[in-house]
Amino acid sequence: MFGFTTTRRLRAVQTAARSEQERLRIRAERAESRAKTAEYNREQLLRQLAEADAANRRLHGRVEELGRRVSVLAESDLEYAAQLERRKTSLEKAGHRILAAWAREQRRADHLQQRLDDAVGLTSKGIQDSSRWQPGYKPAPKPEAAS
Repeated sequence: MFGFTTTRRLRAVQTAARSEQERLRIRAERAESRAKTAEYNREQLLRQLAEADAANRRLHGRVEELGRRVSVLAESDLEYAAQLERRKTSLEKAGHRILAAWAREQRRADHLQQRLDDAVGLTSKGIQDSSRWQPGYKPAPKPEAAS
């Protein structure tokens, strides 16, 4: 009314301001903690990446050096390279012979199986009488037609 406030209202406003101030302080502390953690993690990641990069550079140089050595060895020992080529050719021929023999035996086995099937009557439309190869075989009784 005249610009005066009651003590009760003043205390309520002060309490609300203090609680808001406390909430903001806690929020700021948490933000600072997160920022410090993020900075620490970035430093660790940068250090690990620098170590990995250094190791990669060392290995790259080593691989190039070993590649040069292998090239020099392959070019310098032509007799050994020719021997390996002859061995490879010989093994390829042996592999082709083995595959051809396997195919021949497969055809032979298929032919013999067909002859066996013919002999026991398995190639016909239906088995007429299997008593020739199954002693004691009795055909199933024919169902009687319902009337």
